Amino acid sequence: MARAGILYSHVAAAAAGLAADNKNPTVDTVREALGGTGSKSTIAPMLKRWKEEHQQAPSPAAPGVPPSLLQAVKGVYESIKTDFQQNLDVEKLAHAAGLEQLADELQQSRTEQAALEQRVKALETDLDSANTTIAQAHHANHLLTVDLAGARSEQAGLQQRLADRAAEVASLNAQLTQARAQFDHYHEASAAQRAEERQGFEQRAALVDRELVTLRQQLLHHKGQAAQLAGQLSQAGAENARLHQVAEAAHSEAARERTGSERAAFQVAALSAQLDKLQAGHDAMRAELSDCKIALAVRARESEIAASRLASAESEAHTGAQEKHALMRQLTVLETELRQERDLARQRKEEEGKPER
Repeated sequence: MARAGILYSHVAAAAAGLAADNKNPTVDTVREALGGTGSKSTIAPMLKRWKEEHQQAPSPAAPGVPPSLLQAVKGVYESIKTDFQQNLDVEKLAHAAGLEQLADELQQSRTEQAALEQRVKALETDLDSANTTIAQAHHANHLLTVDLAGARSEQAGLQQRLADRAAEVASLNAQLTQARAQFDHYHEASAAQRAEERQGFEQRAALVDRELVTLRQQLLHHKGQAAQLAGQLSQAGAENARLHQVAEAAHSEAARERTGSERAAFQVAALSAQLDKLQAGHDAMRAELSDCKIALAVRARESEIAASRLASAESEAHTGAQEKHALMRQLTVLETELRQERDLARQRKEEEGKPER
């Protein structure tokens, strides 16, 4: 572009003045006539244009035309041409200013386009990060689901073990009740039998005592009649021996009864030991049942924690999906704006290319 201080009208006026003085208007002479301002590269195209227009100007009038009239016509022509040239220069300056403004707007649009592209890249990076986070959340959700399934399976196994233990405890309770009933029955039967045996022994002992009293009475009677019953003494001695044998047999039977009582007492002691053993097994089963209940409560708590973590992971995955949808909508809006900016830039380029053609 030409400098704002040198216009075509200035160059044309200087060239016309040199031509009126019968001087050849050159770049140097025109620059000298302008006071040494303006560069040769600026003055040369304007001077060339003036020469082309000056060559196309009407030829001088035939001889006989007054010089004053010719000079007046030339002045009017030059004035009209100068005004036109000034208007043309003003329009060119305005056009150049418009082109500069369009160039600035194009540069600004390109800058905004670059910023939008950077923003799109940042959004794509955020989208990739969100996708990665969602994938990690899905993976963690899968792991939590597997852990929860394992915990539920283990809980089912513990519940089954608890049911089995409860059945075993019920069976042991039934056996213990039955053993207690048998022990009570045996104890009652043994007591009744010992009472009966004691009663029979006492009856036999009383009978023996009565027989001894009778024999003593008979012995005293026989001693009183010893003289008279001398012949019967041997028979009485034999009867006495027989009675002693009966007494010894009674004592032997009493010893056997005592042995039976001791054996019954031993059986009672054995049943008591078996009852104590069953009671200890019952207590052990109760302790194991308590441990199983505690383990089941711990597993249930772990299952609740795993379920809570699973719900939290699902909530995070849902939030990530919502953020992803929001980012996709923003990306769509940005792509639309970018497409519109590109269309506007293309239209501006086309509008800028039309004056150049």
